[in-house]
Amino acid sequence: MRLNLFLVFLAIFVTDLHAQEGGTLSANASIASYVSTGKDLPFWLRSNQDGVFQSPNSITQLLRTGFSRSFETGGSGKWDYTFGAEIVAGYGDKIYYQPNQYWVGARYDWLTMRIGAEADSVRFGGLSSTNGNLDAANNARPVPRIALATNGFVSFPFKEGFFSWKANYSEGMILDNSYIQNAHLHHKSFDARIELPWKLDVTFGLEHYVFWGGTSPSLGPLPGWKDYFRYILSMKGGSDFPISDQGNVAGSQFYLYNLEIHKVFNEKQVSIYWNHPFQNRAGMKLANIADGLWGIHVSMGTEPRILNEFVYEWMNTLSQDNIASSNQISGGESYFNNSEYQSGFTHFAQMMGSPLFVPTLNDTGVSMGFEDTRMWMHHIGLKGFLGKNLVWKVMLTYSGNFGSNGYSLQTPVTELSSFEEIIYIPKNSPLEFNVAVANDLGQRFENRTGFTAGLKWRPSEETKKRGTWVIRKRRYF
Repeated sequence: MRLNLFLVFLAIFVTDLHAQEGGTLSANASIASYVSTGKDLPFWLRSNQDGVFQSPNSITQLLRTGFSRSFETGGSGKWDYTFGAEIVAGYGDKIYYQPNQYWVGARYDWLTMRIGAEADSVRFGGLSSTNGNLDAANNARPVPRIALATNGFVSFPFKEGFFSWKANYSEGMILDNSYIQNAHLHHKSFDARIELPWKLDVTFGLEHYVFWGGTSPSLGPLPGWKDYFRYILSMKGGSDFPISDQGNVAGSQFYLYNLEIHKVFNEKQVSIYWNHPFQNRAGMKLANIADGLWGIHVSMGTEPRILNEFVYEWMNTLSQDNIASSNQISGGESYFNNSEYQSGFTHFAQMMGSPLFVPTLNDTGVSMGFEDTRMWMHHIGLKGFLGKNLVWKVMLTYSGNFGSNGYSLQTPVTELSSFEEIIYIPKNSPLEFNVAVANDLGQRFENRTGFTAGLKWRPSEETKKRGTWVIRKRRYF
């Protein structure tokens, strides 16, 4: 009883705060109930939710509440700051709380620094299967880190022009119960953008992730800060490294090429994007070029229409097996897996990238990596309006799975996962009501149907300023 009263008062306290655009304090809260006919919620009810669900359950109650201050978008001063936090309280087979996001940051001109755990902004109207990035889908709980980055794209050489760039450099800590305890997660990225005539721009980028250091249950403490440059420069491990690192590269390394073409047609916008994952030199030279994510996002503008946004994505990771035939390396790739960092590309036993990669858990709930990494996927996302106060959203994902490098399924399995949602936004009201249904049908997951109904508080100041019909593309807790 005391817990229920606490949650109610917490939600009321949060909704007393006013939310506005960047530079002022904003706050938001949501409460939702989930129920499933299976042992767990369907795929699209629990995927890409920042890791708020801790364990499989057929019934879950969830409260998310938080506050934040973003950098000013048009401030005149060179100095600025940001901060935020999100608390999650859930009840399934047990009551649990988790601080899902917490961060502070500062900006001087175009340079920013952030400390803490913060989720990425949602792209493409929340319709993408992986937020437009195979490696960063907001599927797991955000990793706490220290990050130095540009404040978005910066013109080169620091004045308006056709060329701009953005960069990020961060060091994080994996604080969950992984196979390697207290590992570090290094991440850096660089994107270059060329702005062409006809409102067309092209962006190309490279991302690099490294799990390094920590304590292995079989090898003890692994090399740490003194070998830092071996890790971040993708060098071979020294004599004190595990044998596998001495013959390859230090730590568990993941890379991604990004390409995006963006075109504006009056109010309409079209983005075509491509992700290419690789984990070795052959992949870097595009020997596995058939693997990757291809997508297109179309936005019809802000005026409410029966169809406002559309996403189609095709993902393929089947050709990683063919890497083994390359004379440049020995052995093949197994995406998001590593022989030493056996939990794979996970945080709190959930995949940090595309949720189509589902980790295998041992008896104690520790991720032991991915047994099924060879797959293809078709994904469609749609969003629009039924009148000015009713928003609808549909996602359909059809996939086929074939096992992994060295482990092929005797019979490939297919799966169809669907999600349908209606959101009611009363005129001049800070509240939002939603109901949704999701289904899984196939051989990969159990056949199940799930439902959710919830209430969200949305900023009243934003409602007055932008109207109730606006589709908000940025995340709110």
